Amino acid sequence: MGSSPRSREGWALCVGGALCNRTLPWNPCGRALSGGVSSWSSPRPNRWLAPPLGRYALPGPWLEWAALCPPPGLICGSAWKPRYGARCSTSAMDLDESRLLDSLTYLEGLLALVVFALLTFVGSPYGRYSSQHPGLQVPARPAWFLQELPSMAWPLYEYARPAAARLGSLPNRVLLAMFLTHYVQRTLVFPVLIRGGKPTPLFSFAAAILFCTFNGYLQSRYLSQFAVYAEDWVAHPCFLIGFALWLAGMVINIHSDHILRNLRKPGETGYKIPRGGLFEYVSAANYFGEITEWCGFALASGSPQAGVFALFTFSALFTRAKQHHQWYHEKFEDYPKSRKMLIPFVL
Repeated sequence: MGSSPRSREGWALCVGGALCNRTLPWNPCGRALSGGVSSWSSPRPNRWLAPPLGRYALPGPWLEWAALCPPPGLICGSAWKPRYGARCSTSAMDLDESRLLDSLTYLEGLLALVVFALLTFVGSPYGRYSSQHPGLQVPARPAWFLQELPSMAWPLYEYARPAAARLGSLPNRVLLAMFLTHYVQRTLVFPVLIRGGKPTPLFSFAAAILFCTFNGYLQSRYLSQFAVYAEDWVAHPCFLIGFALWLAGMVINIHSDHILRNLRKPGETGYKIPRGGLFEYVSAANYFGEITEWCGFALASGSPQAGVFALFTFSALFTRAKQHHQWYHEKFEDYPKSRKMLIPFVL
């Protein structure tokens, strides 16, 4: 780009504006961007945050990006649109919410580590282990419905809201639909199919409601209001591979839940060794499916918001899978020795 008497900060903002392919309120490059004008009349620049899986843009002199799925070169004034979920916002309100989403993303990443440590030492508080945690408990069906409901309600609200700025873009609509599809199944279908399920401790139930409210807001608002994708992002290998993983993971998860529900015949009680599907290879096939699903979603989205959600899912389900695996070996002498814990042939 060459030297310029204008600030290096302005240089970074210039590249950010070119990335988002939006008109900058002022143009630090001193020349027109795509659809923009050369003007120094406004003091409020666009804000841009680099996409995930690479290096974040640092405030001030330099803006660097080495992404997993690299885009074309970044040229000031180019008409390139970001393939990742880059973020642009112009209003003060958008900037405030953008900062809030950043903070919530860091918080969810921190919570993933806390949950991993807590469940490693304390163990899972629900399902077959709920009797080990005394106190008030919520019946399984209403617990599942109510705790998953916020993550279904948030994307539905965004779809219904006329001011959802980014839902005019196909990648944003598809990604939000992927998130919504999972929670429609978890909220409306899964609870109805439960056969007798163990009650959930009140504390665990309340924590699940808070997380689904918090994460539902984070994913839905980011995709509907801030994430910017090229229209052809849905044809990019990262999206296609991510979508395939998401779909495969969801199918595995639903099929594995079906196997677990049908272990007992009518009138039978007690536990049995799961057979069929991926249960022939791992003790927690349903958890493997859900982890695969959200890792695929993170790859397809290419956003830190989806990335920390996948991390949180892994942190919570890995510890639970380990607990299940140990429980099966202790309870059943004939439990298959070759069966792995979570990942077929690996772990």
